[in-house]
Amino acid sequence: MKKIIIFSLIAISVILIGTLGYLSYSDFEEHEHGDEHSVEIEGKEVKDLTVQQVADLWEINSEILLFKIVNEFELEVSYTTNTVLDVIRDEYAFSPALIKDMAEEIKQENLQNE
Repeated sequence: MKKIIIFSLIAISVILIGTLGYLSYSDFEEHEHGDEHSVEIEGKEVKDLTVQQVADLWEINSEILLFKIVNEFELEVSYTTNTVLDVIRDEYAFSPALIKDMAEEIKQENLQNE
């Protein structure tokens, strides 16, 4: 009986630790780049924008952003800068945070080259 109780306590502990770890990781993943972006916008808002609108927010070239998106996710469908990101996500389910990272990277590269 004592072994069953100990086993049950260990199992419950593992489940709780796993759940807490997942919740912490999910929160980290959502906010890991929060302070690094020059534009403050939620990922859920980004996915409803076109490539052009994202580029306009970051003040970068939309063609370069589109090129990076297509190459990064090895997309096969043809997209334009007027394509909404959520439509692109139908082909490859990327996190909108990755688009924010790409846009920020392009902006930082532009600033370094000035």
